[in-house]
Amino acid sequence: MDYGKKVGLLSLIIPCYNEEKRIPKLIKTLENFHLKWNGPYEVILVNDGSSDGTGTLLESQLAKSKIPASNFRVHSLPQNQGKGGALQTGVALAKGDYLLTLDADMATQPLELKNWLRDLPGKKLDPETILIGSRENESSRVKGEFLRRVAGLIFNFIIQLFTNLPFADTQCGFKLYPRAIGQQLFAQLGSKGWAHDVEILYRASLRGIAIQTMPVAWEHQQGSKISLFRDSIRMFWDTMLIGLRLKWDWMIAQPLRDLRARVYDARDPSFYRLLFVLLMLGLLIGMPTLSSDYGITADEYVQKEYGDKVLAYFQSDGENREALEYKNLYYYGGLFDYLTAWSHQFFPSRDIYEWRHLLNALAGFLMILFTGLLGREVGKSWRLAFFAALFLALSPRVFGHSMNNPKDIPFAAAYAFTVLYLLRYFFQMPRTASKTMLGLVLGIAAAINIRVGGILLIAYLGLLALLRYLIPFRGSKAFTNFGQFFRFGIKVLVVALFGYLGGLQFWPYGLEAPLANPLAALQEMSNFSTSIRMLFEGDHLWSDELPWYYIPKWFTIGAPLFLLTGLAVLLGALALQWRKLPTFPLLILLFVAIFPVAYAVLKGASLYDGMRHFLFVFPVLAVLAAYGWHHLLGQAQAPALAWGTRGTLAVLLLLPAVWMVRNHPHQYVYFNELAGGAKKAYAHYEMDYWMNSVKPMADWLLENGEKRADGTLRVATNCSRPLEHYLRAALGKNAKVYYARYHHRHQHPADYYVFIPRFIDYQFLEKEVWPPPNVVYQESVDGIPVGTISKRSTLADYEAHEAMKAGDYGRALQLFEGVVAADDKNDGALLEMADAAMRSNNTAKAQQVTDQLVTLSDTYVNGLFSKATFLYNTRKYTEAQQVFERMTELNYKFNSSYYYLATIYASNQQLEQAIDMMERYDKENGNQARAYELAVNVCKNAGLKNKELFFQSKLAYVNKDGQKALELLRQSLALDADYEPAKRLDEAFQRIIEKQKKSKK
Repeated sequence: MDYGKKVGLLSLIIPCYNEEKRIPKLIKTLENFHLKWNGPYEVILVNDGSSDGTGTLLESQLAKSKIPASNFRVHSLPQNQGKGGALQTGVALAKGDYLLTLDADMATQPLELKNWLRDLPGKKLDPETILIGSRENESSRVKGEFLRRVAGLIFNFIIQLFTNLPFADTQCGFKLYPRAIGQQLFAQLGSKGWAHDVEILYRASLRGIAIQTMPVAWEHQQGSKISLFRDSIRMFWDTMLIGLRLKWDWMIAQPLRDLRARVYDARDPSFYRLLFVLLMLGLLIGMPTLSSDYGITADEYVQKEYGDKVLAYFQSDGENREALEYKNLYYYGGLFDYLTAWSHQFFPSRDIYEWRHLLNALAGFLMILFTGLLGREVGKSWRLAFFAALFLALSPRVFGHSMNNPKDIPFAAAYAFTVLYLLRYFFQMPRTASKTMLGLVLGIAAAINIRVGGILLIAYLGLLALLRYLIPFRGSKAFTNFGQFFRFGIKVLVVALFGYLGGLQFWPYGLEAPLANPLAALQEMSNFSTSIRMLFEGDHLWSDELPWYYIPKWFTIGAPLFLLTGLAVLLGALALQWRKLPTFPLLILLFVAIFPVAYAVLKGASLYDGMRHFLFVFPVLAVLAAYGWHHLLGQAQAPALAWGTRGTLAVLLLLPAVWMVRNHPHQYVYFNELAGGAKKAYAHYEMDYWMNSVKPMADWLLENGEKRADGTLRVATNCSRPLEHYLRAALGKNAKVYYARYHHRHQHPADYYVFIPRFIDYQFLEKEVWPPPNVVYQESVDGIPVGTISKRSTLADYEAHEAMKAGDYGRALQLFEGVVAADDKNDGALLEMADAAMRSNNTAKAQQVTDQLVTLSDTYVNGLFSKATFLYNTRKYTEAQQVFERMTELNYKFNSSYYYLATIYASNQQLEQAIDMMERYDKENGNQARAYELAVNVCKNAGLKNKELFFQSKLAYVNKDGQKALELLRQSLALDADYEPAKRLDEAFQRIIEKQKKSKK
């Protein structure tokens, strides 16, 4: 086939500098091209200020050659400009439809272009695509020096670090440009030397110009003018400067020039690049600055302690083993906590928690940055990048967590970073850039070093490779054959291995047993064994009994409307216009956002604290929502529709932005307009579940709190750790902070009560039983209290409690009478008052008080328990049974109710039901000896020897006779090895034995 005529006029541009010895071969190669090309062409030879006879020899040799004089010209530069400068001159002179740049040594001959045409789709060139020869293409035929090739690979890796060029070889001189593209790029060339290729290709990449690598036949020629050492150093610095200079020009200078000239690209206006940079700068400065406004969270004390122990582990070369046994934190990677503990050594005067919050804010900034870059990767649009980053920054819950959530935000940043590189990996397959593979290794390692769930990213890595092999993308398969896929699979395995091993480097537990321990952690984290009670949809539910839609519902009420709207638009567009969208990348993002949530739902995982543990999918959702709005704006062609769409988006963005400012620093307590805001959510969902409001309350106490004559400030609170830190930092030992559940607040000699609404009965919130009276300071969100300080008006209730402890029930009852007369909603006083009345045999008063408790709330289990025990003690067993059963419905972990139900069933000779209640009592960690004595007797009467032995074992266990308990347990299991309560106790013993073995080591 006559390929030459399909190209049009072809310009061959060859720079020459001191090529006197190579000219004969050059002329011979050009003569061969002339004979075989069969299409119009021109040859432009640029003599780059040669100091030998290159120019004269070129003229004379060409004149004698078989090449017509009309097909060539020699242009001599007065002084040496460098290869880039010479090519710039030649490109400017060219008249061809396509410009082929090649080296004077003819390492790749110009007829290679015929092979390219033969292999291209339709056997023709694309006028919008640059073709570059790559010696690293698997189809290339390369003969060269090994060391020089290694140096080229290292240099190429440096190029990938400083630019976004994914190509394995940018320095091969054989490149083909459509004339308009080539002349525009070379006209702006600033690098005149060997690194000009990097600048040209980077400029093209920034502008979204397609670049395709092609195989070449390349043979190293002797007499190269490149010094392996000297020019490598020069290329390194040139590449770094090119990367910085072009990034500055592309992201800042060019948009400013366009704004001044009022020149806009309708497809992707350049000012969005500038907006993205300004947003990132604002967040980089603003987030760390604002981080000091946020309080210590409920988990931060243990996180800080874990960081100290991880640091001690590494500083002692593993001899300090505390990090391997600390609570359940050893299941988590220690990267963030280790870094905070290690770096704080250099700033010891800085409050450790403020330091942690600053680093947390930087992690939040990185999460937003990677989210924007992920948006750019999906849509190749800076508008989309800006939208994605802005959407995440204006998601109040995400922004709030970014300041003081050391588990979920760093993990979300690592997840977003890795998904970004997963998408690049998808686009680049099968010739994935080294930078991309390194990014995947670092991202996977960082994620696993924070949470073991990062292992999931390894599965994504393999899945994407498999999908790319099986499913056509952009009209062709990514892999030409299985052999190619297999070779690529080896690279994937290497990335997965290094990512996994890297993920253990800051995780002591993982390092101790690199296979077994991460799997154990993954099993625990997949179905967290610790259960926490939540307020959800107006019900108090344990985290293992929440409905399947718990997380989806939280996303629905906790995500801003602009995000939900964008997601809806995207799903509609995918359904109706999927052929016009980058469907595969969008589906990939949908998968990595939905799969973790779907997996948790299907597995029935224990969930709590809203969407906190799934914040890592929020960046991906932000990108998808941003794409929905980006697509909608692209479809809105009519001016009225376009402005209407922009206006709608602006209003939806403004709503959470104003809310965030107004409710700073409590952004994570956000409910969108669909949920009716915080006012409608109050008493139906958790508010300040993480104690952020403690800091401003501590500040108020330090400034306004009245101290006692001895100089002490005494506070009872359900937020003792954070409050104690703040008060003791200022007052030292004069700060007396007592931990108290809300109904135990009166049991401490405190002068102030500091409480958040977590774990407080929702009817108490509705009926204003909480907060307690005499509120002197309140932290609010939309006028709803999320933390309050009350000044205690009397210590009579504390004196009454002390009288109860002393057994002086009459005096306690008298004191409580006065307390309740002053505050008839004092549930703690009412509970003890009912107990005092019963112990004083004052049945009438006990009935009155227990009725009063139920009136306060018929879902308050402590009040119901008081009522039920009153009924039980007054022998009203049927009524008592009803109340105890109601308690088990409200709170299945309130184990005392099972004991009382067991006694009622046993007294009615309902032995099977009684045993069932005692089994539930045991399962919910009941530890009263009298309960297990009852169980032993019931099982004996029922003739169930194995169960009798088990409960005897439990009785010995709670009486701390471990040897006897183990012997009896073995006998029980010998009779029935499948009895679940016995198996649970056996597992508990095994854990104790294993722990003892480890401690001996």
